[in-house]
Amino acid sequence: MVLFMKQKRFYILIINVLIGITLHAQQLGDVVQFADSQFNKGNFSIAAQEYNRALFFGYDDIGYLSMKIGHCYIELSDYEQAASFYDRSYRYASNDSIKNEAVLGKTFCLVMNSEHVYALSELLNLTTPITREQEVQSYFLSGIAHYGLENDTLAFENFNSALESAGINDSLKTVLQTEFEKVYRYKKRFNPTRSYILSAIIPGSGQTAVGAFKEGINSLILLSVLYYLTFEVAISFSVLDAIITFLPWFQRYYFGGMEKAKGLAVSKIEKERYKSYLQILEHTTPDAYR
Repeated sequence: MVLFMKQKRFYILIINVLIGITLHAQQLGDVVQFADSQFNKGNFSIAAQEYNRALFFGYDDIGYLSMKIGHCYIELSDYEQAASFYDRSYRYASNDSIKNEAVLGKTFCLVMNSEHVYALSELLNLTTPITREQEVQSYFLSGIAHYGLENDTLAFENFNSALESAGINDSLKTVLQTEFEKVYRYKKRFNPTRSYILSAIIPGSGQTAVGAFKEGINSLILLSVLYYLTFEVAISFSVLDAIITFLPWFQRYYFGGMEKAKGLAVSKIEKERYKSYLQILEHTTPDAYR
């Protein structure tokens, strides 16, 4: 009789534990379902909070939840947090497709933080088989990383491959090639060394060469006045007086003008590259990132 009572209590305990586990799983499932609905509505902060709650209380699909949390933080522009959850998703992913999605998610975060070398390294973790959509994304992200590193030839090849993988028509490829032909010319057209040397020969000409006409004219007028005043002081007093009086000003504005011309050329290149970058993105961005 005593043995029977002990067995009965044992079975009741097991049943209660199983019921508790089932109810716990159902409750966590409800939490995740609610988080999914908030994500779909664009309430990413709430969704991230609920996903994290389900993760904390032991939801079994850690890879999925970590992926969704990463997506939430991307939408919230918190790329460091997103990258950490993509790392976690990669570790707990149940298949290669999810692993690849995690890799692409982290790469996107690295690109957004301008960590282009790390982004290219992360893409090496992609495994086969890979879906066509993931292939397009990988080429696209690689193109951005190479462009950020000014590896323009590799950037073009990857952007072009992204269009080919997506099955885009040849007209967009032509637009892409045209834009990169502009990119290739920027460093020659606005050569910083040439601007520096031109300003050394004729003050202000280096600035004018990159389209900074106001700065160029101001530099020319200022140094012309200094030349004139130096000459007048040398005639009226002595060459030594002229040197002592105006040499510091010459050093400041003559050499400063040369450095200014070089800096303006660099800024011009960066500005034009950014304009081209926006055009490139407009024509090559996959649907997943729009």
